[in-house]
Amino acid sequence: MNIRTAGIILILILMATGGAIAAFAQEPPADPGWPRVIEKNGSELTVYQPQVDFWNNYAKLGFRCAISVKPAGVKEEKFGIAEIEADTVTDHANRTVILIPKKRELRFPNVGEAEAKSLRGIVDELHPPVQAMTISLDRILTYLEPEKQPVQQAVDLNLEPPKIFHSPTPAILVIFMGEPQLQPVVKDRSDLMFAVNTNWDVFYDTAGQRYFLLNGDSWLTAADVRKGPWSPATGLPPGLSSLPADDNWADVRQHLPGRTETKPPVVLITTEPAELILTNGAPSYSPIPGTKLMRVANSDSPVFLNTGDNKHYFLTAGRWFRAASLGGPWSAASTDLPADFSRIPDDDPAAFVKASVPGTTEAKDAVLLASVPSTTEVDLANPTVVEVTYSGEPQFEAIPSTTVRYAKNSPNAVFLVDGRYYCCDQGVWFTSTAATGPWAYSTSVPQAIYAIPSSHPLHNVTYVTVVESTPTTVVYTQTAGYSGEYVASTGVLMFGAGMLVGAMIADDHDHYYYPWYPVPYSYGCGARYSYAHGGYYRGAVAYGPYGGAGAAAAYNPRTGTYSRGAYAYGPAGSASVRQAYNPYTGTRARSARVDTAYGSAGRGAAYNPNTGTAVRGGYRSSEYGTAAGVQTNRGTGAAAWDTERGQGAVAKDRQGNVYAGKDGNVYKKDNSGNWSTNSGSGWQTMDKPQPSRDLNAQAQARSRGNQLSQTTTATRSTTTTRSTGTTRSGGGGRGGGGRR
Repeated sequence: MNIRTAGIILILILMATGGAIAAFAQEPPADPGWPRVIEKNGSELTVYQPQVDFWNNYAKLGFRCAISVKPAGVKEEKFGIAEIEADTVTDHANRTVILIPKKRELRFPNVGEAEAKSLRGIVDELHPPVQAMTISLDRILTYLEPEKQPVQQAVDLNLEPPKIFHSPTPAILVIFMGEPQLQPVVKDRSDLMFAVNTNWDVFYDTAGQRYFLLNGDSWLTAADVRKGPWSPATGLPPGLSSLPADDNWADVRQHLPGRTETKPPVVLITTEPAELILTNGAPSYSPIPGTKLMRVANSDSPVFLNTGDNKHYFLTAGRWFRAASLGGPWSAASTDLPADFSRIPDDDPAAFVKASVPGTTEAKDAVLLASVPSTTEVDLANPTVVEVTYSGEPQFEAIPSTTVRYAKNSPNAVFLVDGRYYCCDQGVWFTSTAATGPWAYSTSVPQAIYAIPSSHPLHNVTYVTVVESTPTTVVYTQTAGYSGEYVASTGVLMFGAGMLVGAMIADDHDHYYYPWYPVPYSYGCGARYSYAHGGYYRGAVAYGPYGGAGAAAAYNPRTGTYSRGAYAYGPAGSASVRQAYNPYTGTRARSARVDTAYGSAGRGAAYNPNTGTAVRGGYRSSEYGTAAGVQTNRGTGAAAWDTERGQGAVAKDRQGNVYAGKDGNVYKKDNSGNWSTNSGSGWQTMDKPQPSRDLNAQAQARSRGNQLSQTTTATRSTTTTRSTGTTRSGGGGRGGGGRR
């Protein structure tokens, strides 16, 4: 978390709690785990893991937690229950939620009123009623049922396949957005040109009439950029040795003259977004137990052979495609995927694909996670300067089926509605009476903007809303749709709208200036969903140094210059595999990467590379009742049951299992599996919960059990922020990462 974000959340907490949280003076802490012990003046309060009852609109949280109080000088602790309602502030970057209590009730079963009053006084002293606390976002999501939570609305997306290449030998995919476009490296000099509409470093030597392509730390050359053939370069044009000495060309200069390539890869050229399946030789297969599926084992791409219909299936950007062979032709398969994909065992290396299989718990969990909003609060007295620029005079074009017009020659998302202009920048809405500003925070957004269809490249702004406005502040929220993660009609979270061809990829050079338009094309970076990343990330490395298909050279109309590499296309795509990247907002967050295509299993057997924690879980159900659980390799876990004797759950850590039951009692289970209950006068052994024949209860418990099995340890790059008057430049668009 950066200092700016930490300070913002601290301000929000202090505003809500009257400045009572001295413990957050530096920054809001991460979830330190449970139970939490607070000691003061000889008294001790232990707070056990909260059990979430509801999270209304991801803003109001209701939860219960078991507590134990040991007064000073007393050996025996007294157990009770705290029932709390709190406002929440979600920090996606750190996967935490700040709880700001608004209502708290303390109950101590079977304790006299005088003693209960004394115990409540100790709790109030050690943990004041308004004191904020931090809890992991994933702990909260574990208790939620996707069917009962507000989620992103499903929209129509293109499910037809892009061009899909297959190579059994090393290959790279060079994507030009339309026909190759060249511009001088140095203005008014034409000896060396560079391609402005590709994700690779491609140069053209006008004297030798040859193209030069930088692949890693070596160079390839060809006389024809489309036809090739590409071969190792034995010499480089003089213009490359005199590149401008600025950051715009730093990574090219450090690879001059480069190493000699002895085994050059196959160079595949396309003028539209495409995907690449690489196999190490002819495809080899590994069977998936309990199914007719076989995984292509010698590829990093999620590719399968279904022996039931003898078809290959390929997953990218949340979409499925099928073909008789890896060479194609490919057709859409998202709406009629074989049922065996939902039966992939949770501990299979390919289980992660179930997040893109309609109807699975994993798919529902992905939609739920994407629907949790992040919040941006701005101070009207401290405005941010947003620079909206145009190439020439502002040009606005109508968006079909709406009354909205958008700026087609600007790197910013600018709209004209009923004679007034609106701009959405980094999750904040601005407004002005003129296309060029000045711009002020917008306290409301015309409803017409939210009718922008998913087929339009700027549909993502419809996921940014104004939720609160006061005379001094405005609060905006955004969900994952702003990052291009849309919910399809199949109920699966997909990346982008899947646009393939059309006006946005035509030979209109103006469009190559702006980094927002390629994002909805979805393809060209091997996008795949991962709980470990909290969304989609770049899943392959053969798509170029800047993350995949897109305008790797952005044009700044204000300065009249190109910025090579200023835009990294694709989810979590960037020059560094250690950085997550938001293609819309330009924000970055540090995170670890899954090394292979199969580095993350499903909800029942997941691995967090950041913490080294492995988690396994599942549920068991019969006509007599249902029980569910999850166990980690760190000695922590959770279990839930719904039987004739009642329903409940237990959260376990190294120090024991303690749960606050809805019946007002506290329960625990020891390492031998023996259950106990505490009614206020110590622990008593209790019988094993008896089964239930209530089918409705079974269904409810099964849903809770599935949720308890979910483990999502991820980082989303959009964080809770508060504007502090910084200047945002529109020149680089929302890209912002590479050459300037």
